[in-house]
Amino acid sequence: MQDVLNAVAVRLQNAWFQVREEERGQGLVEYALIIAIVSLGAIAALTFLKGTITGLFSKAGSTINGVTVGAP
Repeated sequence: MQDVLNAVAVRLQNAWFQVREEERGQGLVEYALIIAIVSLGAIAALTFLKGTITGLFSKAGSTINGVTVGAP
C-alpha cells in the first residue's frame, strides 16, 4: 500500500512540475500586460491634456466655419 501511495505522490508531483514549467501562454500574457500598460498611459495622457485637446478642436472648428468656399 505504501508503494502505491508513493507512486501516486510522485506522479502528481511530476505532473505539477510539468504544468508549472510550461511556457505556452507566457507570450500572450506578456503582450496583454504591455497593451494594458500602454492603454493606461494613453488614458492618463488624454485625461491630463483634455483642456488642451478641447481647445485645439474648438479652434480648428472655428477656422473651418470661417472659411467660405470659392473665396480667393
